[in-house]
Amino acid sequence: MSRLFVRGMVALIAVGFIFISTGYADETYEFTNIRRIKFEGVSGDITLLKNDGSGVVVELYDNVRPRRKFRAEVEEEDGVLYIEERWSSGHNDGEVRWTIYLPETKKPIKFKANTASGNLTCREITARIKFNTASGDIELTGVNLPEGSSFNTASGDILLEDMILEEESDFSTASGDIELSKVTLQEECSFSTASGDVRCRGCSGKFKLSSASGDVSFKDGLITGRSSFSSASGNVTLVLDKLPKFDLKVSTASGRVLLDVDDFGDNFTLVMVKRRDRGRISCPFEYTSEDTFEDYQIYEEKVVERGKGGPEIYLSTASGKVTVKN
Repeated sequence: MSRLFVRGMVALIAVGFIFISTGYADETYEFTNIRRIKFEGVSGDITLLKNDGSGVVVELYDNVRPRRKFRAEVEEEDGVLYIEERWSSGHNDGEVRWTIYLPETKKPIKFKANTASGNLTCREITARIKFNTASGDIELTGVNLPEGSSFNTASGDILLEDMILEEESDFSTASGDIELSKVTLQEECSFSTASGDVRCRGCSGKFKLSSASGDVSFKDGLITGRSSFSSASGNVTLVLDKLPKFDLKVSTASGRVLLDVDDFGDNFTLVMVKRRDRGRISCPFEYTSEDTFEDYQIYEEKVVERGKGGPEIYLSTASGKVTVKN
């Protein structure tokens, strides 16, 4: 283990920790036999990329002014790499960017980071990642995530593209949007936002998509297991080539529910629910049964059953509109 002091482009090496203090510098460091990385940041953006070599490579760029307003500390101990941003109080200008190259290892490296406003970008890596940020965005492309990965941002957006999620993972944002493009889920994963939208296009798997007040949409994809799509006050839209062979629950409190399917097949049960005094139900099929029930309010329930009943497709809204298209 070594200790490194950097001021500008001058480095002094001694025994102990690794300590980096930079001012308008671009530095690169390499470490071997790293099992875990712990990152404590403030506003620096993080990019995780694949390293074809066997070590972890850390690149730091900063152009912060005044020079002494920012320093970074990096310590390696017993296979754990600790990275911390330290900012002095008062006015400062500039930016900080971290690029960390991760090798392919038999047991994936664990990366855990907390930051106030930094963004996370990951491309073509395998790692168990736990990332929390207050206002940063999260963007993952071609990433392999082992079980236990989680991503949380208060007001940032989350984007996943060209990925296969083989294990359970959680993705949440308070007010940002969530967008999935060409993502395959082999296990159930949770995607939730409080006031943002959730958009899913060209994806396959078993889904749990939810928003408190934003819209939720699923288009041009394949549902391979029991799934749910919900919003408290936004609209929920599903556009499918074929009706899945698994139960679906699609619900909103005050928004609109739209199910648009080219091929319903001949074996399914549609259950459509709305409040009796609000909203309406539009369906191209003849109803098998119609009923009312009470759950604090009085609700109307209309059912279409074909064949042996097949999967149950449950569509509900309190005061909006339920629309089925074929």
